[in-house]
Amino acid sequence: MKQPSSRDRDQLSDYQRKFGTLQEECPVRAALDIVRGRWKPSILYQLKDRPRRYSELQNALPRISPQALTTQLKQLEADGLVERDVYAEVPVRVEYRLSDFGATLSDVMDSLEDWGKSYLTYRKAHL
Repeated sequence: MKQPSSRDRDQLSDYQRKFGTLQEECPVRAALDIVRGRWKPSILYQLKDRPRRYSELQNALPRISPQALTTQLKQLEADGLVERDVYAEVPVRVEYRLSDFGATLSDVMDSLEDWGKSYLTYRKAHL
């Protein structure tokens, strides 16, 4: 039985980024501020194709600490990019997935992956 997560907005508000005039004047700055973080791009990439359990994310990103993973997932959830689904099972199963709006980043992530591959090739040849 699936029960959608309804985290208390006050609980997630601690993780929401505060927007200032710089973000309001520059959409690129706003986008980068939301996905900025050592692990956020990797988390978003892991969630791009399917929902994943916390342990699956930890296994896919072995160098991330549990605290960092939890914090970054909460930030992505507070910013509306990730949704957390809790299933009433024993033990309780929790899955993370991209929200509908977060899924709009998939094409951007694909483009960044392609660009990153090109950059690595360029770097080996020229730097």
